[in-house]
Amino acid sequence: MTESISPEVAARPLFILNPNSGGGRTKKRVGTIIDAIERAGLAADIVFTTHRGHGTGLAEEAIDAGREFLVACGGDGTVFEVANGILARGAGDRVRLGTIGLGTGKDIAKALGITRGSLAIKAITAGLERRIDAGKVTARDENGQEQVRYFLLAASAGWVPEISQSTPRWLKRLGDTAPYMVMTGVRMLGPMGRQFTLAIDGMAYDGRYNSVSVHNMELWGGDLVAAPGAAPDDGILDVIRWGDLGRRAVLQAVDGQRKGGTHVDMEGVDRHPAKIVELSSPKRSRLDLDGELGGFLPAKIEIVPGALRFVAPLA
Repeated sequence: MTESISPEVAARPLFILNPNSGGGRTKKRVGTIIDAIERAGLAADIVFTTHRGHGTGLAEEAIDAGREFLVACGGDGTVFEVANGILARGAGDRVRLGTIGLGTGKDIAKALGITRGSLAIKAITAGLERRIDAGKVTARDENGQEQVRYFLLAASAGWVPEISQSTPRWLKRLGDTAPYMVMTGVRMLGPMGRQFTLAIDGMAYDGRYNSVSVHNMELWGGDLVAAPGAAPDDGILDVIRWGDLGRRAVLQAVDGQRKGGTHVDMEGVDRHPAKIVELSSPKRSRLDLDGELGGFLPAKIEIVPGALRFVAPLA
């Protein structure tokens, strides 16, 4: 049984830190992070994740004990895990979520204007807060059983998410975007399209696609602008249909994302606003949620407006 804590402890931030984020680079920075937290006048209440998915369990335990403020310290995967712990407990109204971006991509932090650790700590100490949406995904686990997960950045299936799923940890030491660029080249050696059954707010768009991605924020893949202008607080998801693109078109689309999102003007790339997306494929297809394995198709993807109280500069 989880012990309850005092109101004073409940209100102060609990830092859930992933030492293996950034390809393991964060391990060397733990002392610096603790110093920065304490210099800001905050108690260095820190718990460490030890394995994939651990952040969700630590968040759930903290919430059960009465914690009201959790800070995910790591990459997008760490934020994903802690956010899922909050939402799985139905605590989105009670518990605040913050982040200190330390991982490979840090796209959630960047999309919310928390581009540096100093800005994150400033937001935490100032109590800055904004409501943001989340995507809710009802899909299948490895055994075919129904599961529910949430995402903050994007949900995707097809060729594109297989890049992030196949990127080895050692390669992530190269930085934010470089690992995914390397794996893009590797994955282009194999087949790049598949058949999907797709409904966007009830409208059918069945066809053969490279990928289908559903965005809550504009970034993914370490600074790549996948859905330019996508806002995390507008109550709308942005669906990108990546057609059955050839290798040259894929490289053009990647370059368009690096240049701020010009790929959405390409022939074969289509964008739609949505509140409910239903997606399936005859081929066994993994779902990528914020760079993490989020189950398998078929899936129903829905917007949850104002799902989280995120500690970040106001938009």
